[in-house]
Amino acid sequence: MTTPDSRQPALRKIVRTVLAALGTVLPMSVVGFERKRARYWQALPIRSMAGVLVALFFTLGALGFFMDLIGWKRLPLWALLLSAALFGMTGVVSFVTLRRRVFKLIPVLVVLGIAINYAPDRLPRGPHIPLSDAAHERIALDAICMMSATLLGYWSFLLFINSQGLEQVRTRAELDIAYSMQQMLVPPIARRTGSFEAYGVSLPSEEVGGDLVDLIPTEAGWIACIADVSGHGIQASLLMGNLKTALRFGFAQGRSMPDVVATVCRVLPEVKRAEMYATFAGLRFSSKGQVEYLIAGHPAILHYRGEDNTAERLGMEQFPLGLAGDCTYESSFASYDRGDLFVLLSDGVIETENSHGMEFGFDGVERAVVGHGVEPLKEIMNRLLSELEKFGNRADDQTILLIRALA
Repeated sequence: MTTPDSRQPALRKIVRTVLAALGTVLPMSVVGFERKRARYWQALPIRSMAGVLVALFFTLGALGFFMDLIGWKRLPLWALLLSAALFGMTGVVSFVTLRRRVFKLIPVLVVLGIAINYAPDRLPRGPHIPLSDAAHERIALDAICMMSATLLGYWSFLLFINSQGLEQVRTRAELDIAYSMQQMLVPPIARRTGSFEAYGVSLPSEEVGGDLVDLIPTEAGWIACIADVSGHGIQASLLMGNLKTALRFGFAQGRSMPDVVATVCRVLPEVKRAEMYATFAGLRFSSKGQVEYLIAGHPAILHYRGEDNTAERLGMEQFPLGLAGDCTYESSFASYDRGDLFVLLSDGVIETENSHGMEFGFDGVERAVVGHGVEPLKEIMNRLLSELEKFGNRADDQTILLIRALA
């Protein structure tokens, strides 16, 4: 049997010193030394780092229990918990000190390091637990292996956080910003004037999308338009924002719809990738009973006539915007009566597929609109969106604008 006098205090102090150093160095290696990551940790609020700090505390606090396992004498329970807390606090304080540049905590870190090295020898001991040399060696080996595995696993976990995890956080933050911009650029439309009422929504297939729906007041009359930028995600959303600005600026100058669309087509190639383009469909209500429309690579506009409960498609074959540097466009005119309804929609609506590969199509839109054209626009919109949801999953951005003539 081994007696308490056979202990080797010098060796145990060396072990505690090494472990205390690990408790200080490991948190530093958590976040790397790159400047961009240092700025990230400095800017992140402490409350947002709570998970990391708690993980540091409990993982490095396990060192206190480890020291109890390899020692010949056991500490009382309260002393064991105090030892674990000292190791855990060392990890947390070193992390905050070095990553957040809170250098005024260095004295606290020094005090904790001294306590880790000398407090165990000053604490009262529990009753001696008799163990054979073989049993003690086995327990010490198991403890060392468990602690080594814990530290390596923790280091690997934090290495992931600093690489892939940090990138995911950054991407998520960028998506949140893009989503906020999307809501500002493409808000739901609900407007009513003496001549017409309009209701429109845009539902992106991802967090952000490339569809645009807008209602633009001009001196020559209201312009309702819908556009669809090719692709999905942030790139399409950014180009959509540029497109909205260009359209609003052009129409604010009092220019005709073909002239504005042609100008946008000329300037768009300089602010996008070569394979990207945008389709457009617009209506200008300039005089009573007559509407001007222009379609550039976009699905047809559905014109529902309330008088005879029928629908026709107003389509035009013209190039999308941004495919060629110099394009010319033409518009056409259609007559309408009070109570008529115009439906502008993106291809994400008519190309929605069910489980059998069939598309919702214009027929599905007409079924949802014809026979219900006198209902409030919001109810028509909800009916159409409900039919779409039941028909198939949203694989592309879905945008719909309903406009009803009131006079």
